[in-house]
Amino acid sequence: MQTYTTRRNRFGDLCNNSAAAVLTLADALMNASEKRIISSRDWDFLDRQYTLNTTADTFTVTIASPGVFSLTAHGFAIGTVVYFATTGALPTGLTVGTAYYIITAGFTADAFRVSTSINGSVVNTSGSQSGTHTVTTATYILPSYTKKPSSIYVTVGSYRYQPQEITTRSEWDRLNQTVITGDAATYYHIYDGMLLLYPKPATANSIVTINARRIARDLSIADYTTGTVDAVTVNSTAVTGSSTVWTAPMVGRWIRVTPSNTATAAGDGYWYEIAARTSDTAIVLRRPYGGDTLSAGAAAAYAIGEASLIPEPHDFLPIYDALKIYFTSVEPNTAKAQLYGVLFQEGYAQMVRDMGSTSSVVLEDGNEEDESRNPNFYVTL
Repeated sequence: MQTYTTRRNRFGDLCNNSAAAVLTLADALMNASEKRIISSRDWDFLDRQYTLNTTADTFTVTIASPGVFSLTAHGFAIGTVVYFATTGALPTGLTVGTAYYIITAGFTADAFRVSTSINGSVVNTSGSQSGTHTVTTATYILPSYTKKPSSIYVTVGSYRYQPQEITTRSEWDRLNQTVITGDAATYYHIYDGMLLLYPKPATANSIVTINARRIARDLSIADYTTGTVDAVTVNSTAVTGSSTVWTAPMVGRWIRVTPSNTATAAGDGYWYEIAARTSDTAIVLRRPYGGDTLSAGAAAAYAIGEASLIPEPHDFLPIYDALKIYFTSVEPNTAKAQLYGVLFQEGYAQMVRDMGSTSSVVLEDGNEEDESRNPNFYVTL
């Protein structure tokens, strides 16, 4: 697998120039190439399922001016419309079933404040309160770096609903002229990076699941190798580190426990995607580890890297494409430019065969002199 660090090193080795300015240019060229490759077809390997809300939407609120709402990892965005319910009594200033808008002031990952209008005055709370308070919303933030969802479903208890899409904002606004409440989600609308549901959910903690295709983003983070892997068990997803500082941004990157011919504490050499981080020394893999068990205290070497969406063995393609451009313009060398252009096109054609895409759009290599190639393989983007 070509991580950010390894692919820029490969570029420097192949062009025989590892100067900082050259590698910075290489990063830009390879990131641009990856985006062109990813966007050229509806690749099946980009599909991923996302759950937009799995937390119990039980919140607490202060009696204060302003009232501060606390809900760990609430997942709301500024401007989200929320509705409150309770088994007892809400503080004075809040009304069950009324639409409130989350505002900028006091907004954090685990806390928010509300207004009765968009960008309006903050709501103050007073008096007393009792019971358990819950919040519902019909607005969900779509995951970053994903295309428009291809399908969604909403799970409430033991029931699963698959709403139909409303494609225009005007039609959506007509549908929502009055606020309707119910758990049977019948329609949805995508707008400004948000998923909107109709009717407004009646039950807190409805689980919204979408299927969407990922979009490539720039690779820019060097491999992380501090500390060691202390323990990992075959067929388990839990990895324990020693002297590591694993952070939340590492979720979505890949980890590889270093293989060895001599070390007793060695990994299987495969890359595993990180699904979650639970502490500085604990992460969870998306798929179970397949190598031999490393017992506590193993002290195995490892690397965590930011990797391309392009799967192995095709993740060399951005390197070839960037080298073709480099030897065409920065350090002109016709033979090398043609060599890497051919390697790119042959590799891309193999990727099309391997990955099984239904689209007919592919990349143009810019070489108009070679008329022997199948014209069905190329289109100008």
